[in-house]
Amino acid sequence: MVKEELLGILRTRFGDNLIVDEEVVRVYSRDMSGVQGAAGGVIRVTSTSQVKEAVDFARDHGVPLVARGAGTSLDGESVPFDGALVLDFSPMKRVLDFDVDNHLVTVEPGVVNRELNNYLGQKGFFLPPNPGSWEMSTIGGNTSTNAAGPRSYKYGSFRRWVKGLEVVLGTGEVTRLGHYTTKSSSGLDLVSLLVGSEGTLGLFTKVVLRVESLPESRVGVIVPVSGVRQATKAVVELSRRPWLGISALEFVDDKCISALNAVYGETLPEAPAALFLEVEGSRRGFESRLEELLNTLSGFELVGDPLYEENVDGMWDIRGRIAFALGKLYGENRYRDDVAVPVSSFPELVSGVSRILEEKGLEYAVFGHAGDGNLHLEFDRTKLSAAELDSLLRQIFGLTLSLRGTLSGEHGIGWLKLPYVDLEHTGEAINLMRSIKRVFDPKNILNPRKAY
Repeated sequence: MVKEELLGILRTRFGDNLIVDEEVVRVYSRDMSGVQGAAGGVIRVTSTSQVKEAVDFARDHGVPLVARGAGTSLDGESVPFDGALVLDFSPMKRVLDFDVDNHLVTVEPGVVNRELNNYLGQKGFFLPPNPGSWEMSTIGGNTSTNAAGPRSYKYGSFRRWVKGLEVVLGTGEVTRLGHYTTKSSSGLDLVSLLVGSEGTLGLFTKVVLRVESLPESRVGVIVPVSGVRQATKAVVELSRRPWLGISALEFVDDKCISALNAVYGETLPEAPAALFLEVEGSRRGFESRLEELLNTLSGFELVGDPLYEENVDGMWDIRGRIAFALGKLYGENRYRDDVAVPVSSFPELVSGVSRILEEKGLEYAVFGHAGDGNLHLEFDRTKLSAAELDSLLRQIFGLTLSLRGTLSGEHGIGWLKLPYVDLEHTGEAINLMRSIKRVFDPKNILNPRKAY
C-alpha cells in the first residue's frame, strides 16, 4: 500500500478524485483476465495536467502507476501490483474535435469505442477496428493494446488508424506525436511504437484517429457449416477473393453457438460451426458479389440456408457476447486468450489446438477473427495444476510459432503471457524493448512487470 504520508500528499493534490476505500480499490485491482492484483489507491484523472501531476508524484516517490480504461483486458495489462496507483481514465471521455474534410477525430482516452462509433455514424463515418468488447472498451485501452476486431480483416488493427497522440512520458514530459497528413517520411514513427505498448512507455491523454466514410451498402451473413474443418477451409478460400467486398470473416464452433442460445436466448442454428461475415461496398454490383459469395460457400457443406442480417451492429453485438456466454457456462476458472497465424495456416491451427485440448480431456471452445488468422480459445482449467497449465500453453504456443504465428493477435502480452515472450522474441529483441522502456520511463514507474 501507499504510505499514509504519501496519501496525504495525494489528497491535497487530487481531493475527492483519490479513492482509497478498500472495497473499491479491490475492484480496480483486477480486470477481465481474472488476475488479482493489489492496488494502493485509485486516482480518477480528468485532464492532461492531472495525469502529469500523478506521473511527477510517482516518479519522485517511486510509486508505480497503472492506466485503466474499462478493465476489459484479458491478459492482465491493467492489473496493478506492489501497491501501484491505478489511474482511472474513464472520466476523460470527450470528443474534442472532428475534422470532417480530413477524416480525423480527436478524443480523450476514456471514450468508449461503441459510443464513438455512434457519434461518427450520425455524421456518415465509422472507426473500423471494432473489438468484441466495443460496447465497453475505451479508445485509450484499444490504442494501448493495438486492439482489433471483426472488421480488422479488411481494415487492420488500431495502429493503422492512430494518426497522433498526446502522451505523458514516465519522465513527466507531455509531448505530442504524429502527423495529420496522408503520408510522411519525417523522423521515426513514434506513434506506431507507442500503440500496443500496454501503458509501459507513456500515458495517452489525447488520441487522433483516422476514420472512414460509411459504405453505401452493408449486410451481415451467418453461415452454418457442417464441420469445423469445412468452415476453416472456407475461410482460406474466401480470403483469396478480395473482390467480394468481405469486411469481416469470423469463425465460431458449436460450443459458442450453444452458449449464445442458452445464455442469451439467441436463435442461431445449432451446427458444428458457423461463419459470421460482413459484406460491404458500393450499391453497384452488390447483389452479384453476394451471389458469388454464396456460390463459393456452397462447396463447403452448409447446414441449412445462410441468415441475412441487415442490422450488422446487432450481429456484432451477438458475436461480442460469446466470451460472456462461455463465462456463464465455464465459470471464472477458465483460461481464455488469443494467438494468430497466417490465414493459410488457420485450419491447421484450429485442428492442432483442438487436438491438444481434447487430449487433456478439457471442455473448450474455439472461435475468432478467422479472416486474419486470429484464433480465440477458452477452456476450463479447473483440473489443471499450475505446472500442467504451463505445459499446455507451451504446447499451444509452440504449435502457433511453428506455423509462423504470434503469441497474440490483439489481446497483448500483459502479465499472463509474460513468461512466454522469449518463445517468440530473441534475447536481443527483448533487450532492445527494455532499452526503449528506459528511455521513455527511466524510473520504471509505468506498468512495471508487464509486456517484456
